[in-house]
Amino acid sequence: MSITEKIANAKETTWVTEALSEAEVKSTVELAKISARIEKCRQNMNMTQKEFAEYMNVSQGMVSKWESREYNFTIRSLNEICEKLHLSLNLDMQPVNMVKEYPILKWDEIKQRTKSQKNDWIKKYNMKGAIA
Repeated sequence: MSITEKIANAKETTWVTEALSEAEVKSTVELAKISARIEKCRQNMNMTQKEFAEYMNVSQGMVSKWESREYNFTIRSLNEICEKLHLSLNLDMQPVNMVKEYPILKWDEIKQRTKSQKNDWIKKYNMKGAIA
């Protein structure tokens, strides 16, 4: 069963989102995107984690941490990684009144929608590339 199917068929609950602030959700999504990008670069280079670690001049354990989606990168480490992988790092800080990119939807809001709308919600997040 795919992750999309698991999400679509999951029992409704609020315990997961109740304890998370919007900042925590955003941090989780951003870390997942960064980790996925690094992992994708490594795979595109047809390298194992060990080979990639040698290329990046770090330990294999560090590469594993980067790809774990839990490593808390510093701006300096991100810039060094991006330089080595020929990626650009763009940080953009906007005023709070801007539209938020990562809305937190409560299950009771989702419950009001039909099953097809739930699937559309899941597809929307899959297309954005959010991996958490």
